[in-house]
Amino acid sequence: MQKVKVRRIGNSLGVILPKDSGFKAGECLTYQKNGSILQLDLSEAQKSQNRKLIEESFRDFEEGNTLTEKEMIKEFGKYGWGN
Repeated sequence: MQKVKVRRIGNSLGVILPKDSGFKAGECLTYQKNGSILQLDLSEAQKSQNRKLIEESFRDFEEGNTLTEKEMIKEFGKYGWGN
């Protein structure tokens, strides 16, 4: 288990997490305190990321940035698409 240091940030407290922790800047996390254990929940942040990816996909569809199966084979067949 790794340690992090609690720091004062204005009238609040914060911790600096390593990059490999899986968190991204600006994510909103939920937390629950059970005795001396503080649990961070990433599920809301993951939902937000998934929602963003889905909305970007729909934007491509609405703008016509899609290909049919035949167009994919024609365009990417040389790389093995459709085999």
